[in-house]
Amino acid sequence: MIDLRNLAFGYGKDSVIENVNLHVAAGDFLVIGGPNGGGKSTLLRGIAGLLRPMAGTIDRGRTRFGYVPQHATVEQALPLTALEMVELGASASMPWWKTLVTPRSSFHHQALQDCQADDLSGKPFHTLSGGQRQRVLLARALASSPDCLLLDEPTAGVDRQTQNSLAAMLGDLHRSSNRAVVLVTHEFGPFRGIAKRFFWVQNGELAELSVADFTGRQNQSEPAC
Repeated sequence: MIDLRNLAFGYGKDSVIENVNLHVAAGDFLVIGGPNGGGKSTLLRGIAGLLRPMAGTIDRGRTRFGYVPQHATVEQALPLTALEMVELGASASMPWWKTLVTPRSSFHHQALQDCQADDLSGKPFHTLSGGQRQRVLLARALASSPDCLLLDEPTAGVDRQTQNSLAAMLGDLHRSSNRAVVLVTHEFGPFRGIAKRFFWVQNGELAELSVADFTGRQNQSEPAC
């Protein structure tokens, strides 16, 4: 689905992460961890096409992405309900003229239901808790019918119970659809037994973790991002 070769991403003339070689196949579930400022989110934005490569090549084929930002970075002042947030995701995948005439459908509610958030459909987005917002943003990404979900710190800013619940939900969505998932996090724990591959970003480099490395990382105190 996605092939990165000797990729470098950054801002302006300054690279943040370099020499990235990564292949994401259909049905993969990748978790990328690392310290604050190591380049995790930059890499994810590059995969999504939000950043142009500074070096190297990236082949996305015809992959359709669903990008889920950190809920804290989403504009809170917009007077939108949870359902309307999901409709924005669906409209992103259709021509603009169809967005003017396409009525609300059970599809939007189904996306919320798949994310265990259908009961939130009529509530203002800005009134929701961090975990609830993250579920709605995930439903918005699903509404675009993506082949690959890209998630930036989906468990950030929520308690451990909510982290585990979100991770389990992502695992269920992955298994039911065989949709590829790539996410960055500073909490590996909730994704043990769910993700298929783990990576570590530090000092601008990406490395896949062996079982021994993964155990070592889990025993380290990882800084918040």
